[in-house]
Amino acid sequence: MSPLQAHQAQTIALLHLAPRPGDVEYNKRLIERAVSQASSRGARLIVTPELCLSGYGFRDLIGTTWIAGEQPALLDWAARLARRTGGASIVLGQPEADGDALFNSMIVLGPDGGVTGRHRKIAALRVGAESWSTPGDRPTVVDIAGIGRVGLFVCADMYSKRLVGETAAQGCDLLLSAAAWAPGEHGPSGEWEWASLTTQRPVLVCNRTGRDVLDFSGARSVAAVDGTIAFAHAAPDDSIVLVDWTATTRALSSWRTVSLDD
Repeated sequence: MSPLQAHQAQTIALLHLAPRPGDVEYNKRLIERAVSQASSRGARLIVTPELCLSGYGFRDLIGTTWIAGEQPALLDWAARLARRTGGASIVLGQPEADGDALFNSMIVLGPDGGVTGRHRKIAALRVGAESWSTPGDRPTVVDIAGIGRVGLFVCADMYSKRLVGETAAQGCDLLLSAAAWAPGEHGPSGEWEWASLTTQRPVLVCNRTGRDVLDFSGARSVAAVDGTIAFAHAAPDDSIVLVDWTATTRALSSWRTVSLDD
């Protein structure tokens, strides 16, 4: 990151979307529309929710055998999408195959379409909609052009105080979570605020909306700063959350939301 970039505010886009479980083609089109709109508004980093490419409860509808076979084509598609942004990095939530193991992953693609990092969900549920996935085994911090060093989490990863601490210990400017975390009995309960307070780093959460195996229509995408929720957004329809980030001061500002264009 150049000194000029570090001092200038860069826009981060959180795609607050409603992917359909098992409908990969629909979800690709949804992501394409949202990425195009976010990049046209100057976003330098564009983030999707957890498992946005497949939908959260895809396994019971289309199984898992497709993941390895379609992975090369899907990565090619994602690379082309990143190159079309004209300068943005994309964090894409998708199932990922590595040999015989399957992971609930965040794939980071640079503006040139190359994969610059990945995080595999560590706190994967061993029953229900996530039981297909193998837990990841390490914290992840990725250098993202124009943004800085970003610690990556998938949803309940941030429930683990140990993982938050191990990630922060690698040195990071911002903590970023892709989530499919619905409100309710097992919903988020202070984890994002605690992480921002204990690490003294802002936390951004790209959550989702819509209905899947759970009702996500009230789920929130948030920014947590110094132990409090600084901004929050929940809506039943697809939308984009834009927030400005200044790397030198590690400051988030100018939170705004736009509806996804048809």
